[in-house]
Amino acid sequence: MGDIVSIGDSLIITIFSMVVVFIVLVAISYLIEILRVTINGKKDKKEEKEISKSNASIGEKTTEKKETFTKETVEDEELVAVIAAAIAASLGTTIPQINIKTIKRISPTTPAWSEAGRREQILEKL
Repeated sequence: MGDIVSIGDSLIITIFSMVVVFIVLVAISYLIEILRVTINGKKDKKEEKEISKSNASIGEKTTEKKETFTKETVEDEELVAVIAAAIAASLGTTIPQINIKTIKRISPTTPAWSEAGRREQILEKL
């Protein structure tokens, strides 16, 4: 047991350990990148340019669809108004006192068969 570790030895051990950890982290990063490429596939820059060109040609067609987008925004505005009114009613305040920054739709956590069963039960009661 008689070996005494000096400050210099401890610094060498510390630096060596940090280098080993850094090398392992880089290896893990490369493994994650390889998995991402194998699972999702890698798009070339040429494919991205072709997609952007096709999007430009589609942009000409979107002028016809602007009417549908305005209908969707009207429905979204109505949805925001309904949500704001519900929050104001539950808090017992007025709508101008509420500041809603974002509204995000969350995906359902229940399976589809469970939702279908609930709908059937509700319809049976009506």
